[in-house]
Amino acid sequence: MSSSSKIIRDPIHGDIKLEGLFLDLIEAPEIQRLYDIKQLGFAHLVFPGAHHTRLEHSLGTYQIASKASDQIGLDREEKETISCAAFLHDIGHGPFSHTLEHILRDTLNADHVDLTEKLIFGDLTIYNEKEKEYIISPSVFEILNKNNIDNKLIASIIRGRTSKKEFLGQLLTSPVDVDQIDYLIRDSYYTGVAYGMIDIERFLQTLTIKNDNLAVRKKGVGVLENILMARNLMYSSVYFHKTVRIAELMLAKAIEKIETTKPFDFFKMTDAELINELKKIGAFQYEIATRLKFRKLYKQAYTKSKSDLDKNSIDVINKLENLNFKRDKEKEFEELLNLPSGHIIIDIPSYELLKAEPRIKHTDIPIVDKETVKSLDDFTPVAKAIRLREIPDWTIMIITDEKYKDIVSKNAEKILFN
Repeated sequence: MSSSSKIIRDPIHGDIKLEGLFLDLIEAPEIQRLYDIKQLGFAHLVFPGAHHTRLEHSLGTYQIASKASDQIGLDREEKETISCAAFLHDIGHGPFSHTLEHILRDTLNADHVDLTEKLIFGDLTIYNEKEKEYIISPSVFEILNKNNIDNKLIASIIRGRTSKKEFLGQLLTSPVDVDQIDYLIRDSYYTGVAYGMIDIERFLQTLTIKNDNLAVRKKGVGVLENILMARNLMYSSVYFHKTVRIAELMLAKAIEKIETTKPFDFFKMTDAELINELKKIGAFQYEIATRLKFRKLYKQAYTKSKSDLDKNSIDVINKLENLNFKRDKEKEFEELLNLPSGHIIIDIPSYELLKAEPRIKHTDIPIVDKETVKSLDDFTPVAKAIRLREIPDWTIMIITDEKYKDIVSKNAEKILFN
């Protein structure tokens, strides 16, 4: 293993040092592709600074994992393992990050974590046969194998399912983990909003291991409140901003309407490659790609929050979480109102939110008070309040081309609930 090292300057964490196997991993094609995958999909349409990438986030997560390892006294092998998992945890993300995740789930019963695992196990490549000719660097699977890294353990840590040394999985995937710490701070910095300001050093100083589980000392309750509130506010104000969501729904609709969609093909692409490919496929896909390019987005025609809905309406909305039922309802709108195919989109965000970020309602963080382990709920009402807070502020939204907005708005209630 080489003794050389490389320093990468990061605007969030300062100097990030790579050495050993991480010098090889940074050159792997699975990592390099992340240079061209935006961390926040279409958030730049609302927050112009949000052009940061999945690679930056992967480096940041690696850095925090490395610091956390030192703080809680992990040995060299444990530190290398968790740092490796942190570095690789997002290599399965497709173009525009979470935007097209539901298509993978609905067509392949897979998500970016499943694809990450396939790449780590060597069951999948990130490049096509033509590109292979120009790729010299070994794959992630080959690098892990060469360095005798247990890829099964890496995959289990990424899933947060380590049977032994549970704290390793919890460092990366738990109610509060190094992945979330980095993306909250990084996304806040690049969007220019103040919600993601977190005292990383204070958080790390309060970490400990108790009964083989990751825990936080009582003096860290304040910083945990900060992190949980930051997460909720970032989701409601940035990740599920109405305009950002509309752009994501439009791209997803363009993909859904490709009859021969092969998710493993588009998942290998970068953001720019996907948009260029869409323009070659059909008239509707060309229209959506052009609208996204020039920010000519669909408009909100109808929206309701949970408090505005009766039991019957909620029952209908629960049915709309089924993709086929939702598509049938969209088709009903198009036929009754004489709208072009693809120009009406129904959004039920809560289902998608819990799939994209299952940690959003989890606040069950163990707190060490002297020798006793308690729950965060025992020390603050903030955790419960966060679980009760609705994200985003609409339960259902219907979007359409601006020229159809009025007719959709007038007829939405009748078509949806009658």
